[in-house]
Amino acid sequence: MNSELGCGADWEPACDQAQLQLDPADLVWKLSAPALPAGTYEFKAALDRSWNVSYGAGGASPGANIVFEHGGGPATFRYDHFTHVITAG
Repeated sequence: MNSELGCGADWEPACDQAQLQLDPADLVWKLSAPALPAGTYEFKAALDRSWNVSYGAGGASPGANIVFEHGGGPATFRYDHFTHVITAG
């Protein structure tokens, strides 16, 4: 879904628009997408702007893609570095 976030193509881990920011209140990395089109998306957490280390379904490395059915509108992605679990909602 990187292209929907404004990146040049999907699956670009170095794209600035796809970077999560650490929330110091709960130490969870987050990205809020204000207007994601309705559709089915797949994603993983790629660390340090590359695919050298990544986490997918269940926090497994590299793990299967996480499938996200989205009805359109805002979406927030959360990555917990302690458990390596990434979620969307």
